[in-house]
Amino acid sequence: MREHYHYPPIFILIIKALMLLLPGRELIAQSDSLAASFVYIDSIAIEGNRKTRPGLILRELEFAAGDTLSTLHLSATLERNSLRLMNLGIFNAVRINVRSWTPDNHVVLVITLTETWFVYPAPIFELADRNFNVWWKEFDRSLKRVNYGLDWTQLNLTGNADILKAKLQFGYSNKYELQYRRPIINRRQTVGFEMGISYSRSHEVAYLTKGNKLRFHVNPDIWQITQLSAAGSILWRPLLFTTHRFMLEYRNTNAADSIARIFNPDFFLDGATQQRHLSFLYNLSIDYRDIRPYPLDGWLFVAELRYNGLLPKDNLRLFRAYTELAKYSPFWDKRLSLETALRARASFPRCRPPYYNNQALGYGGSFVRGYEYYVADGLDFGLLKSAFHIQLFNREFNLGRYMPLEAFRIFPVKIYLSLNSDLGYANDPWYGDANPLSNRLLWGYGFGLDLLMWYNKSCRLEWSWNDLGENGFFLRINSGF
Repeated sequence: MREHYHYPPIFILIIKALMLLLPGRELIAQSDSLAASFVYIDSIAIEGNRKTRPGLILRELEFAAGDTLSTLHLSATLERNSLRLMNLGIFNAVRINVRSWTPDNHVVLVITLTETWFVYPAPIFELADRNFNVWWKEFDRSLKRVNYGLDWTQLNLTGNADILKAKLQFGYSNKYELQYRRPIINRRQTVGFEMGISYSRSHEVAYLTKGNKLRFHVNPDIWQITQLSAAGSILWRPLLFTTHRFMLEYRNTNAADSIARIFNPDFFLDGATQQRHLSFLYNLSIDYRDIRPYPLDGWLFVAELRYNGLLPKDNLRLFRAYTELAKYSPFWDKRLSLETALRARASFPRCRPPYYNNQALGYGGSFVRGYEYYVADGLDFGLLKSAFHIQLFNREFNLGRYMPLEAFRIFPVKIYLSLNSDLGYANDPWYGDANPLSNRLLWGYGFGLDLLMWYNKSCRLEWSWNDLGENGFFLRINSGF
């Protein structure tokens, strides 16, 4: 089902026939003008897809052969659909152009693609901490807190935009992971699946939050925490911009006796050393963003329901509802863009949760800028992130013979100035007494330079302040994998 509106050729022919039956040349002229304001797509050709299946490419478009498009918005429509193909993450460049245009407004479109490099056996050299600044300032840039290994990513394995990932990570913490995602498995191209299994272990664990700082315990002779998880998901995409995910996940987490019985008996509650549960998750995503790694136009809505504890012997029973709404408003041909994103989460029942499951702000992508050195735990949280993006630089470089990989010879670079302001609140009715940043409104603001390369790789250099009067430089890198 296509999520767009168009006038079929028969509609235009009917209008012209009716106008011929009516008196007045002006009406006939108006009908001719209406017909001329639309083009009829005879066919769509694809070039450059050495591996990607044509059906997958055509599925992402808002139009198909036999449709009509407005000539007034034709250029914007082709540009928007080029970005939709880029959002698959398997192309470095996409262009949709008109190959031929007949006097009676019949067109042939051509999609020219540059497929990306599909095999990424990337070495792992990453920090064991929540972010770069925590490692740099609070752990004195210790190279002992580094993980190393191999992260193998195979994009577009069968030509269906499917992804196979394998990870072997050693060093400060260990992780072994295997994942596979295939977005299309049926003829109508509406159903896909994901599955994965992972095992992780670490000699260090954050066992307590005090003063909104994580307290760690390290024992090089004993694994302080281990976790085995396995998950499988069904993806249903009945509409072009709408995806439903239904997931079952099993987790078995074990903590050392000293952690769960001495340092923090509330780690899993009641001094328990093990937490295991089977969970069900439903996720709805409606995504109209133009460029997913760095949106400048469109909007995103996410709703997620998760219930932990489906089996009688599970020792975690927790229901969580999460929602996100983001709006991106462009100005001046996308050289300026205003970003506003609202996130919120609520948890039930309202009784004391295990400390291990009480994370809120400061983890992953849910943080208030300027508070990177802190966390705010809680059952619930709300977060409003806003930024005004100003384009400073936009240019493509041809690396030619200096780049042996053909997919990366064209090197697009964009630089944006970002003016940021965040508000956040974490509700922690059980552990908040020792953490003054919980149960209060947090505000952070600042500016940054965002460097974008090859569409989905970014480096963000930010200077931020918080309402405690603190400020600092913060670095965020996204490799796009």
